[in-house]
Amino acid sequence: MAAMREIAAKPDATQKDKNVITILEVCNEMYARGIEFLPIDLYKSHGKKFLEENGAIRPPLNTIMGLSDAVADSIIEARKDGEFISVEDLMRRAKLGKSMIEKLKEYEVLNDLPDTSQVSLFDF
Repeated sequence: MAAMREIAAKPDATQKDKNVITILEVCNEMYARGIEFLPIDLYKSHGKKFLEENGAIRPPLNTIMGLSDAVADSIIEARKDGEFISVEDLMRRAKLGKSMIEKLKEYEVLNDLPDTSQVSLFDF
């Protein structure tokens, strides 16, 4: 609710900002009706479509603020070659910059992924 009020109060709100209000209103209604949302998942989330999964809804990658359809498509394409071994691997294969990685971390999408592909002797 606070996010909707914040966007609505912006005098220079863009059409994209206004679309976010609509999405938040729908989400709020879904919560009120007891529909559960699953977290965005690097491997399970679609790029652009909400997916039904065991009676709950998994949001797509492009629902992350600042993550475009093109970036979502790049992640979907890169994950076809198998799981990512690190954040470095994701950056390289999906051609993502640091700002996009920070967004994914902010939304806790990369929690199970180590930052680097390098192995330390202390890992053994």
